[in-house]
Amino acid sequence: MRPAVNLNLLFTELPWPERFDAAARAGFDRVELPWPPLAPDEVTRLVRAAGLRVVLLNMDAGDLAAGERGYGNDPRLTGRWRQRLGEAVRLAVDLDCPLVNVLAGRRLPEFGDDAQHDCLADNLAWAADVAATAGRTLVVEPINDHDIPGYLLPRVADVLALLDRLGHDRVRLQLDTYHVAAMGDDVPAAVATAGARLGHVQIADFPGRHEPGTGDLDLDALLAALTRVGYPGALGLEYLPTGPSAASLAAVTVRYPRLRPSPERVR
Repeated sequence: MRPAVNLNLLFTELPWPERFDAAARAGFDRVELPWPPLAPDEVTRLVRAAGLRVVLLNMDAGDLAAGERGYGNDPRLTGRWRQRLGEAVRLAVDLDCPLVNVLAGRRLPEFGDDAQHDCLADNLAWAADVAATAGRTLVVEPINDHDIPGYLLPRVADVLALLDRLGHDRVRLQLDTYHVAAMGDDVPAAVATAGARLGHVQIADFPGRHEPGTGDLDLDALLAALTRVGYPGALGLEYLPTGPSAASLAAVTVRYPRLRPSPERVR
């Protein structure tokens, strides 16, 4: 379980093109990305120049600043969604990134919940085959509906029910400790319930979504739970730093030695 720096929430004091090298200079060789606000070929160039591995890439989730959180549940946008999923998978292949994160979307008042769940499931069933052909895996993340009211899949149980419906091993759960805790659920218990269906883990404390050690997250209990289920993936550090990003990461790795990177540069 190696740590990875989320370049959407960390190093935001820098322009996007400078964040890749900043993560490498902080000692990390793994990063995770939202759908980047840069041309795909520029992202690939910057990743390779910094000697990084991308462990997770989000597909396009719409206008995040306007409150959108995906649109795979919108029957009117199926064509657009599938085109953008294909683009994300192609970029993941170029980056040698194993995982593509898919946000489900917020509830749409013009459609019933059943229709939206059906649309999302149909899109993911199609996308799972695309991902499998490309040697990639999709992950679906529950997002708490306190911060994001109306999110279609706010709990781990909601995503696991979707995975049961799909029955495809190329679609797994992405677990963010902050979102799980914000829903009032026990984080280690959620890990145990997910088991082998766990595809990716992101770490932030609760409340506040800041560094581990600033809130109620029991990181040792989380890591023990991940070890018990045999989780082999990365640990995404996706939190809002309370100070400069490099200093925050350094403090976290001092406090929690198991989050220290052991870089393997890919230059």
